[in-house]
Amino acid sequence: MHSLMSLQFEPAWSWIIIVGLFAVAVFVIRSAYPSQIRHLATTRQRLLQLCRLAFLLLLFLVSLRPSISVSNEDQSRSVLYLLADSSRSMQTEDGGGGRTRRAAVAEFSTSLKPLLDTLAEKCEIRLRDFADQIASTESITAAADGKLTAFGQILDLASEEMARDRVAAVLLLSDGRQAAFGDLDSDPAAAARRLGRQQRPIYSVGYGGIEAGGSQLDLSLEELDLSREVFQGNALPVRVRLKSTGAGGKPVTLRLLLENRNGVPEGKSGNLEPAAAVDSAKPVLQVTPGSDADEQTVQLQLVPEQTGDLKLAVEAEALPGEARRTNNRVETIIRVRRGGIRVACFDIIRTEQKWLRKINDSSRIQLDFQAIRTGALSSRAQIPDRFFEPGRYDAFIIGDVPASAFRPDQLQALARCCSRGAGLMMIGGRRNFGEGGYGQTVLASLLPVELPAVNPQTSGPRKMLPSRDGLSHFVMQIAAPDQNRQRWEQVPPLTGANNLQLRNNSLAQILAVSEDGLPLLIGQGTGPGRVLAFAGDTTWQWAMQGFEEEHARFWRQVIFWLTRKETDDSQAVWIQASPRDLSPGMPTELTFGARDPQGQPLTDLQFQVEVVNPAGKASSLIPRSLGDSSAAEFLETLLPGDYWARVRALRDGQPFGNIGVTRFHVLQRDPELDDPAADFALLREISHASGGEFLSEDQLREKLQSWVEQGLPGLSVRRQEQISLWDNWGTLLLLTAILTTEWTLRRRSGLA
Repeated sequence: MHSLMSLQFEPAWSWIIIVGLFAVAVFVIRSAYPSQIRHLATTRQRLLQLCRLAFLLLLFLVSLRPSISVSNEDQSRSVLYLLADSSRSMQTEDGGGGRTRRAAVAEFSTSLKPLLDTLAEKCEIRLRDFADQIASTESITAAADGKLTAFGQILDLASEEMARDRVAAVLLLSDGRQAAFGDLDSDPAAAARRLGRQQRPIYSVGYGGIEAGGSQLDLSLEELDLSREVFQGNALPVRVRLKSTGAGGKPVTLRLLLENRNGVPEGKSGNLEPAAAVDSAKPVLQVTPGSDADEQTVQLQLVPEQTGDLKLAVEAEALPGEARRTNNRVETIIRVRRGGIRVACFDIIRTEQKWLRKINDSSRIQLDFQAIRTGALSSRAQIPDRFFEPGRYDAFIIGDVPASAFRPDQLQALARCCSRGAGLMMIGGRRNFGEGGYGQTVLASLLPVELPAVNPQTSGPRKMLPSRDGLSHFVMQIAAPDQNRQRWEQVPPLTGANNLQLRNNSLAQILAVSEDGLPLLIGQGTGPGRVLAFAGDTTWQWAMQGFEEEHARFWRQVIFWLTRKETDDSQAVWIQASPRDLSPGMPTELTFGARDPQGQPLTDLQFQVEVVNPAGKASSLIPRSLGDSSAAEFLETLLPGDYWARVRALRDGQPFGNIGVTRFHVLQRDPELDDPAADFALLREISHASGGEFLSEDQLREKLQSWVEQGLPGLSVRRQEQISLWDNWGTLLLLTAILTTEWTLRRRSGLA
């Protein structure tokens, strides 16, 4: 190490101004000051003039702002790093000439050996393989078996290894494919910037193609879209994104698989079996991609019959010659609950049934609509017999449909369903009730109203309001109890209504009336079943005029009441996971709590939560309160497979209620090979963030050659230190001392 010192000046103004001012000041002191002190002794005069000139000289030096510059030149040995990607994406055979990317890296590093050997005379060469960890190696081979690529972590680990070493440069040979998750998925650019601040530039070279697998045959399923909660017996639509490469014109079969948990204990996974193909299900579908790079959304449908947490999968059958198959299946967990409601609705095509069908947005209710043709097409209105199979439907709604649209045996079957507990509702129309001929059918005894043959529908607005009994009835609760009547008064009126008259000696309840007291909604029990007669058929106007929530709530509660599902039979202690299907390393949030028999949350309990991973390892979690419920985050999701979460509730140290159980699923994915497309943009960002460059193989070879000829960057480091001679305490104290001395002399001489 060599040191060099020099004196430097940085004048506050130009030299001419400073020297001029100093000369003027000296002239004034030499000419004017002696006359003021000539009566003093000669020694005292000289001391005072000396103090004044010393102060002036010090000010002159301060205005020049002098400093000492100390330069140190460090020529100690530096280090050159070569990092070679050894992750599995480097196995992709698009490195040119049929080689893998890793083989191309190995061949290139071998060609650099003469240059590296020459540079080794001036610096240390360190070869490192990397994937999710960094490892020292003697040579770069064609082997690549790393499961993940975590650039952010690799650069941080390399920085730790470098410690205080003087690193001339880092050479990075990779495809730029970042495949990391969880804690490993740190920002590569941020790590590169940290290296840049340490004067450690990264020079990267990219390998591979930017298209995933090029034209290699591959089917991939992504973006599984479905309701994660469904009721037993209801149809569940399942949408999935199919990406196909190299499969243009080839038929692709997709099928739904559902877990069979019969005889399988809790904590164990059942076998996935093809979903049953029932009338309303479509568990298998065949599509044909239109091109070799095709994407399309495919919809399938199943009807789950088992209840509980069930694993569901969508699978694309592998095509002949398809090498990568881990992305041919996506899986999730659905919760199938008891108490799903299936409703059959018979009506003409009109606005009311269009809005009524929106009730299918609820995962609990499935409304199957059967359109009834009228006029010249009425002879074709064949109603399938499956609608009247015992137990198939929980409730029936008859709209503007005459009794003649049903065969007599179908009406008999419908009546038998009602006698076994199914609900029945007839809504307003011009061709139903008595006008539709129902007074002469088996349904007449079920309906709570008179059914005269001539009973036309009236026109004009009819405001629907709760009756005295209806104000507190479940069906009529569209707002909080203290706001319920006010909300009904705000709802738009119906346009027309049937004239309903309560049947003589009926025990039915009038639940809603018009402003002039005419019945609009009448309900009664018929043994195990329930029946409603509704005079209106224009509730769709509520939704169109800003009361969509009230419209939906009214119809949901109508169906819940008809099917005796207005009470919730959920378990006291519950737990949910969100999301329920995740990629390896993604966290999931567990939410849990407890409720009393009325469904109100219990907040005086303590919870114990544990998660068992696919290997059988149990992990306890620490709950945090969310008010009415609690939550805990689970992070250890590296293993693919099923995870079981259990929550126990304690009150005063004693167990309370049931043990809540749920399940979530970590997908079986290969993050390196599912999408092995090279990412040169990331390599370019890493290089630029560190102060380096993104290069081709030839450009890197030329740069190494220049380093051989001209020396490595940073081989000789010059450090410079500035020592100020004026901006310090010493100068201030010296100025103060001179002024104090002059003042003391003047005071003693009687001049102060």
